[in-house]
Amino acid sequence: MTTTVTDDTALSSPDSAPADPDLDQAEKWASDYAARINDSLKPRLALLGQSQNGSNGAHGAVQPRIGDVQVGQYVSFDVAATSPIQVTGLPPYQPGKVIAAGEKAYLVAIGFVNPVPSISSGFAVPATVQLGGRRWRMSLDLADITHGTHQTLVRTGTFGPVADVLTVRVFELPTPDPGPDAAVYEANVTFDIVDKAQPYAAFATTFLDIDSDPGFLFVPPQPPGWRHDLPNRYMVYDK
Repeated sequence: MTTTVTDDTALSSPDSAPADPDLDQAEKWASDYAARINDSLKPRLALLGQSQNGSNGAHGAVQPRIGDVQVGQYVSFDVAATSPIQVTGLPPYQPGKVIAAGEKAYLVAIGFVNPVPSISSGFAVPATVQLGGRRWRMSLDLADITHGTHQTLVRTGTFGPVADVLTVRVFELPTPDPGPDAAVYEANVTFDIVDKAQPYAAFATTFLDIDSDPGFLFVPPQPPGWRHDLPNRYMVYDK
């Protein structure tokens, strides 16, 4: 097992020019997409706050996800991811589920902290306030299910006085030459608070598949979109 930890503080220095223009474009894509998510979240969270103060009301209730702390349908903490992205020219870029060895590919992870108070669910103080100043860890576990190996890439950081509603990070995927047998990888993302006595943790059960699925035989094709409870897999092959 290999674990690589990236220091967010070093990456965010305004005086440091991006060493990798492809990574810079991937981060721009992630930032733009996060802005669109944030815009759609605002009315959704407003409805949530109006429906029995965010408990199990019929209007605007958040659907259950695999995140802790969770009370009824109120999700305080969660994480999702994208399928791999390859930067080749102009947006929306090329989906990257099939990657030649040595090519650059990226995966975007998106953490969520609920800013809506819910007295009935035990969140008179919303999670964004509770987690102010707390340290977080986001991990991308890459299992090479062809060769039976895995490695973990890690990003860490500290929330400000009020935690961000969305925490978006871009991971560069390793694409080593697998040899004659193409390697199929499964990507799993976790997001948790590392300070003691903070039970906030989640793993991604939903990912944004930016590739279209052409279907097969009697299985209809699917356009790009969110996938739930499916493995986030991709392949690296010797070109």
